[in-house]
Amino acid sequence: MIKDWILSGCDERIALRPETDANQYHLNPTKFEGLLMRGSCTCGTLTPDGLKTAQRFEQEYRVSDDRRWIQEQTARLRALFDGESSTEFDLYYGPSGSDMMYWPLLMQSMLYPGKTITNIVSCPEELGSGSILAAQGKFYASTNQFGAKVPKGDVVLDSLRIEVCFLPAREESGHISDRKQAIRDVIAQRPGQPIICNLVFGSKSGIKDDLDIIDEFKEGVMWVVDLCQFRNHVGLVKALLSKGVLLMVTGSKFFQAPPFCGSLLVPKFWTRKLRGKPADHLGAYGSLFAGADAPDDLPQLQKIWPEFANIGLRLRWEIALDEMEAFLLYSQDESDALIRRWNRVVIGRLALNDRFGMMPDMELTNDSIISFTVFAGGRELGYDELKMLFDTLVLSNLEGFVGFDRVFLGQPVRYGPRSFIRLALGSYSIRQMLSPKGFNPFNDLRLVDLIDEKARELFEAL
Repeated sequence: MIKDWILSGCDERIALRPETDANQYHLNPTKFEGLLMRGSCTCGTLTPDGLKTAQRFEQEYRVSDDRRWIQEQTARLRALFDGESSTEFDLYYGPSGSDMMYWPLLMQSMLYPGKTITNIVSCPEELGSGSILAAQGKFYASTNQFGAKVPKGDVVLDSLRIEVCFLPAREESGHISDRKQAIRDVIAQRPGQPIICNLVFGSKSGIKDDLDIIDEFKEGVMWVVDLCQFRNHVGLVKALLSKGVLLMVTGSKFFQAPPFCGSLLVPKFWTRKLRGKPADHLGAYGSLFAGADAPDDLPQLQKIWPEFANIGLRLRWEIALDEMEAFLLYSQDESDALIRRWNRVVIGRLALNDRFGMMPDMELTNDSIISFTVFAGGRELGYDELKMLFDTLVLSNLEGFVGFDRVFLGQPVRYGPRSFIRLALGSYSIRQMLSPKGFNPFNDLRLVDLIDEKARELFEAL
């Protein structure tokens, strides 16, 4: 039952392939034994604690009580991130982080019916192909949360006019781009037009947009910050919500719940503006969202979308919430110090080897993600070669680790004609390092050495 539920209620990325008993990321979410998790994307697995949560959920959940579960999970998320009354917010749900790209578009279409919506998207190459399609109002997958087929790449609703402005994350040199002026220019060129500006704070490689630009445009822009990696402090969530910013979050990256579980944190200010606004034109989005994904204050959406209890989504959020609450029992200073220590040790080992090149501007990214290039045969490896290296590492039974015989790391990321790979630390792993057993970087150092060994075997054997 647990396996069936975990693998339900999302798109084809979650499905297991019969020939491998794993998903497209080479992982089975229920098979976590012996796996050293150092990935930064949404393709995680259960943890020992996550399994306990899943077993409890299996005993307690009833479809007839699905609305109560949503209300309780919403209350728990609010308790973690709500502060003063000015930061009160609603939860808009969806199967994955990619679905969260749709919500601002739907909201602006309700507020400005018939108008073209400008959708500014920062760092598209580090958000994933699904988010890029969703930002354009297109189906990002071939299967929806109801298990039905949908036409990936097609526009969901023709009458929803969207103009997308993508702003690259990095220069061809690998340095992080300064996107502030480009954002100002787009806004200035579209007076009176509904504008959404999607910033990112913690991309696949930990890039953080300069959020000060939000204060320059307090009117006329719907600001959205992608916190889907959730590698940020609680204080940032509260500060952004107090400014009226919408926050995209997931529980399946830093907090290591199985994929996928998404939510949009929406300040009450926006929900109040949407109350009573016509929504019948959004019926086509019932092929993506269930009525239960919309908050109770927007019954006009709940009534036009299907009634559906997404058991998998509820289970994945329950696992994420238990992990969030456990992680946040540690002080911010304590967890930050552990992350910095891990970061320095791993970067130190990478720096000792000419095979690795650190990505520029690492000091501007999140310490829990380390991004680097790999050299072999006298050249820097490209995306296809890094993908081969990644596949070889995650599909092999490996030796030399203590307590593990498999690894998972961040998949290759393109920037211009070049690419890099990543190592990342998640909350469950951090909690283990903060336990009385203490910090032991042996396995991480072994992983760096193993990447070196496999790169030589694959690309220097000839």
